[in-house]
Amino acid sequence: MTSPAPITAEPHSDVVPLDLAAWTSWLQEQVDPLWRPGEWSQQAWFFDGDVDNPRTSASKCATTSCWTVMPSRNLLCRHCLDAHRISPLSREEFVATYQRPRRIRTKWGSEREPCALEGPSGRCERPAYSGKICRTHYSRWRRRPDPETTVEEWLAVTTAEPLEARPTCIVRGCFNQRVVAGLCGTHVQRWDRDKRAGATRDPEQWARQAATRLLTHQFTLRDLEEPVRWELLYALQQRDARGGIIEPMATRHLTRRLEGVPSLLTVDVASFIEGIYQHHNLAALIRETVRSLRRASLSFRGLTPTDADTWDLGWMNLRSPALGGRRSRPGQVDASAIRQPWLREVIKTWATTVSLDSGKFKQVFAACVVASDALHARPGGGQDYTKLRFADMQAVFTAMSRIRRTTDDELASRNHRQQSFGYFMEIVDFGRKTDMLTGMPGSFDRDKTLVLPPEETSEDAAGRAVPEPVIAQLDAHLALMGAGFPYGEMEPADVELMMQTAYLVLRDTGRRPVEVASLRLKCLETRGDEDTLIWDNVKKRRFGRKLPITRETAAVIRTWQARRRELEVASRSQKYLFPSITGRSGIAHMGSNLANAMRDWVAAIPVLLSDELDEHGNRLPFDRSLIFLYAFRHAYAQRYADAGVPVDVLKELMDHRSIVTTMSYYQVSLKRKREAITTMRQHTIDRSGRPAPFTSTTDYEAQSVAVPFGNCREPSNVKAGGKACAIRFQCAGCGFYRPDPSYLPAIEEHVNDLRADRETAKAMDADDFVVRNLTDQITAFTTVADTMRNRLSKLPTDEREEIEEASAVLRKVRATRDHKLLPLTVIRKDASDAC
Repeated sequence: MTSPAPITAEPHSDVVPLDLAAWTSWLQEQVDPLWRPGEWSQQAWFFDGDVDNPRTSASKCATTSCWTVMPSRNLLCRHCLDAHRISPLSREEFVATYQRPRRIRTKWGSEREPCALEGPSGRCERPAYSGKICRTHYSRWRRRPDPETTVEEWLAVTTAEPLEARPTCIVRGCFNQRVVAGLCGTHVQRWDRDKRAGATRDPEQWARQAATRLLTHQFTLRDLEEPVRWELLYALQQRDARGGIIEPMATRHLTRRLEGVPSLLTVDVASFIEGIYQHHNLAALIRETVRSLRRASLSFRGLTPTDADTWDLGWMNLRSPALGGRRSRPGQVDASAIRQPWLREVIKTWATTVSLDSGKFKQVFAACVVASDALHARPGGGQDYTKLRFADMQAVFTAMSRIRRTTDDELASRNHRQQSFGYFMEIVDFGRKTDMLTGMPGSFDRDKTLVLPPEETSEDAAGRAVPEPVIAQLDAHLALMGAGFPYGEMEPADVELMMQTAYLVLRDTGRRPVEVASLRLKCLETRGDEDTLIWDNVKKRRFGRKLPITRETAAVIRTWQARRRELEVASRSQKYLFPSITGRSGIAHMGSNLANAMRDWVAAIPVLLSDELDEHGNRLPFDRSLIFLYAFRHAYAQRYADAGVPVDVLKELMDHRSIVTTMSYYQVSLKRKREAITTMRQHTIDRSGRPAPFTSTTDYEAQSVAVPFGNCREPSNVKAGGKACAIRFQCAGCGFYRPDPSYLPAIEEHVNDLRADRETAKAMDADDFVVRNLTDQITAFTTVADTMRNRLSKLPTDEREEIEEASAVLRKVRATRDHKLLPLTVIRKDASDAC
């Protein structure tokens, strides 16, 4: 099996010359002259889109009585949009009942009221010229007997009859009245000039060629160069055959920019779209058009898309995956990276046989590149597949197990590495099933030993939450969220409000990004003073979940709901709070656009600082790559965990099935814990208030045990995990008691409890030794607390803040460690109880 001959030049380059005359003739044979009957006129090179055809991106205004053609469906024209904004009706009621007043177009395409004269036969249908009356009636008014008579007075007494509207000029897009041969005065002059230059003497034929104004649903290819005219027609027909939608407006804009271009194969797409970055439809159209023509040029030269070293995935009939509601471009792969010809041929056949999208193909191709490099390093280079053995398969598996991420060169996840190996084996299995690899040894196959070991979870991996101080900085720059972000036809102010609302909901509710993006328009439920968010757990397929939210969050949602109901959105997005960018998006609600807007917003904030300090005591910049949508779910959970919310309550708030998952949010990284102990061990005292520091962090943890009000060093109690105290936690009177500042809140709370107990004992007329014991404990614990507070007050501010932060960390660790779960008992029902 030999490698296909590489093509090192593009089809339009000087190395591979293209005969434009032959190329044009070939295209003429490929196009369908009867394409889109009723819309496309091959003779006139004119497309007049059918507004009722769902495959044409044009439709009448959504208002039932309106006639204005819009570039896409379910939109309101400017007139109806303005009328709806001042109307008390909902959008559905307005669309069904509003009656747009009929007006008359002028020669400039603007609208005028008809003549004000009315008679028994109706109103004059000619446009008002001056003084609210048409030109003819204006002339009669000028000849009135009494010069003092106003237009209104003349209309009340005149016997003039209403006039019918004159027909307009036969030139398409011209609204002037006819003068001669169906043409207006302006076009009569142009026709006379063109006739002297040799143009046709048939006014109707000349009018078809002289169209000056195209409507929203129209375009013409007549003014393009001959090759470009056929190239664009061929590309449009190919787009239509693939199920794409014809967009007249984008096509019309494209034709304007192609005037004078000899062939679309010579277009540098990257340079072409530099000035039209905001026109996404136009940029997508030129990309698809050039890609389609370059593939066609290969067929014209007798080649296939995979005969080149670079495979354009758009040429291989691979589906384009929808990522977050927008179609991703197929892209290219370098086939020369596959060093073994047999492997390249199997991939090629597999890609053209199995139905898949370009995203899956790229993953499989990347895995095969890794396998190809591994085989290339073996004896023989893996060129002869009949000589491959198990040792070669082991080499491939080893290479797969060492795959690293391109972003940070860290080892890829176990799932990604194991999946890559599975992708390569999928290609090998396909080759065997299709007899393309007949003779491949059975030893070159998967084996139960070729499995990656489970990943060890690291405590330091926990905590992807955005820190609260950073969230506060983001909130301070909330006005920048969504600024300048394009979102279909939506107005900039509406885009900003929508993106800001989505962020605030994400921040305040802790839902997953897809769960926020897919919220329904009616997502709020109010009972009394309590607001509840109704959402769908998409990941676990649990729908109609309810989450209590604050009044502030509910108010933010209601503000956007009110604005959202006034917006024109695709019919499939009507039920969603955050609609998709267009009606043709892969999903009906917002997708990856929120992540893109978040990325742009974070990049636009001038300064973002972390809590870490440099050697001069200045705060270091925060790593902005750590701010992503899912991190706000972690921030929500960590916020509640830090506030001491019980784990079973947080489990319900997060909608977790396993409490083990929720417990991860209560964990503190090993690094932070060690740093806190290193700080705190230096400030430990004994029961008398004398300094008694631990010699090391190991001594702090291994030679002591945390009891409710401090550490205990009594050996038997340490061995029993703090459950063998001989004096029943009267710690302040024990020589093994070692408190530190992290226990101050617990000590103060215990002193308050002891005081309450003492008052209760006095009320019960308890013996003096009981009251005396409680008083002595109060005095001892108060002395310990006062001693630590006095020592802290004498420390420098920065050192005191460090101790307070370390204390908070250690209290969180102890709160997690001490949490007790309720025992659960499984009750087996008798058969008689089953229902």
